[in-house]
Amino acid sequence: MASPGQEHRLSLNADISVVEDRWEVICSGSLERADVVALIDKLSDRIATQPDVRKCLVDIREARVTLGIMGEYVIGEHAAKRLAGIRIALIHLTGQVNKLLEDTAHNRGLRILMVDSLSVAREWLDK
Repeated sequence: MASPGQEHRLSLNADISVVEDRWEVICSGSLERADVVALIDKLSDRIATQPDVRKCLVDIREARVTLGIMGEYVIGEHAAKRLAGIRIALIHLTGQVNKLLEDTAHNRGLRILMVDSLSVAREWLDK
C-alpha cells in the first residue's frame, strides 16, 4: 500500500472532473486496496484546489473490485480522514463492495452513501 505522500501508479482508470456543483469520479479497470487509497489521496488533493465544491459522485460500476473485509475497513478509515467535509455518493454494482466501507467511513464522520442507482445518488447529493 502506498504511504501518504508516496506516489502510487493506479491500475485503474479514474476520470476526475467537476460537473456543475460536484466532483465526479468515474472508475474502470482493477480496483485494489492500494489503488483506492491512492485515488482517495489524488481526489483529496484535487478537492483542495476548489474548496467550494463540497459534493462528490464516485461511480465504480465499470471497475473490478477486490478489497476484502480488511480493505473496506482501511479504505473507509482513510476516506474519512482525507475527505472530511465532503458529501459522497458512491455508485456500485450489487456485490462489488459491502456495507462495511460505508459504515466505517460514516462512523468516522464522512457523509457517504453507497447506492446502485445514478438517480438515487444525484438526488441524495442534492439534499
